[in-house]
Amino acid sequence: MSRTTGVEMTLRTWFRMLGITVLTFSLPEVALAASSLDKVKQSGVVKVCLAQQQPDNYKDPRSGQWTGVMVDLLNELSKWMKVKTDIAEVGWDVAVLSLKQGTCDLFASSIVYTAPRAMEIAFVTPFGAKGDNIVIDKKNPKNIKVHADLNNPNITIIAELGTREHDNAQRFFPKARILAVKVPSTVQVIDWVKRGDADAAVLPTITARWWLNVPENAAWAAMGFPGNDFGNAPNGWAVRQGDPDWLDFLNSFSGWVTANGMAKQLYDEYLERTNPFTKKD
Repeated sequence: MSRTTGVEMTLRTWFRMLGITVLTFSLPEVALAASSLDKVKQSGVVKVCLAQQQPDNYKDPRSGQWTGVMVDLLNELSKWMKVKTDIAEVGWDVAVLSLKQGTCDLFASSIVYTAPRAMEIAFVTPFGAKGDNIVIDKKNPKNIKVHADLNNPNITIIAELGTREHDNAQRFFPKARILAVKVPSTVQVIDWVKRGDADAAVLPTITARWWLNVPENAAWAAMGFPGNDFGNAPNGWAVRQGDPDWLDFLNSFSGWVTANGMAKQLYDEYLERTNPFTKKD
């Protein structure tokens, strides 16, 4: 074998090895997505993202601790798995991005299905379904009575940026003036209605009911369409796409929750509890 041939073979071997190395380093996202369940088992920690929305998941103003329906379900899961949770608070406007970038292994707030979201992330089997409604001034100066009354250029609607409510407001009421704001807590969008800067605040119906359970809130505000929600959709958790083992595991947990009626029971309990945002004398 000539020296030239030997050099050529050495170079070919080197390039093949380089190709394998490049391939290996080009797959971290796939490997990350495929190993979430194994990673949780090995580390004993599940990285969770939460965005505030009452009564699903919120920080108690007195203790600063996360609480709510979804938090209780998360605690049940982590206790059963014998793992710890590492919680990162994110805004609804980056809920999808937080999963795609690997900030968390699980988005455990009550994230509601929308087609754009489903194109980017994988939804866990839902715990139930949620509809939207509006909170308006009890005096109802714009005489809002039916859904169609909102689809009017003279109506200003407020919603939290990046939420399903923001998406629904745009889809169902395209003629209205839509304000989308970033707030620490979903119920804070109602402040725009109280100040007269918006005619209606779009919220999950369960959140509106929970907020209106506070007497001082019900003194000036009301549900716009009692018993007549819009935009009903499944709600639950979500994970990155391409993570079948982790998704299957969480789907099984969701099935167990549903079989035992836990989600509905928790929602009923939270609606009956004293609201921690109630002003004290």
